[in-house]
Amino acid sequence: MKSIFSIVILSLFIFTSCSSQPQPFVAGQDDCHLCKMGLADFKYGGEIITKKGKVYKFDDMRCMINFIKSNSVEEKNISRTLTMNFNKPNEFIDVKNAWFAVSPELRSPMGSNAAGLATKEEAEKLKGSTGQLLRWTDLLEKNK
Repeated sequence: MKSIFSIVILSLFIFTSCSSQPQPFVAGQDDCHLCKMGLADFKYGGEIITKKGKVYKFDDMRCMINFIKSNSVEEKNISRTLTMNFNKPNEFIDVKNAWFAVSPELRSPMGSNAAGLATKEEAEKLKGSTGQLLRWTDLLEKNK
């Protein structure tokens, strides 16, 4: 009986440690992996999740893009790349499906001033008259 219980516990540990689910930001506990600032403004930022389930948290798209460009984790080992949903903090959107409003009026923590949104309409509204509407590949290119 003890061995069955041990197998069940070990299996649960293995499956949960390799999860590719995003982890909500926790104020006062989580820091940006790149700049080491405490995560405080949950409208910006994102996460990179590896195929082994390691989660890297970022306070701003600039930090996440710089991390990607550093090749600290090879692209082939990344399972998910997510942006925070500006309108629903601690809800994540795959960057390939997100629309990004970029505007100096947004004032993100590290100055990318980029906010991820679920729809083009939401992004258009947020960017205002002075901002830009970008997709993920455009945001990567802009931050080279």
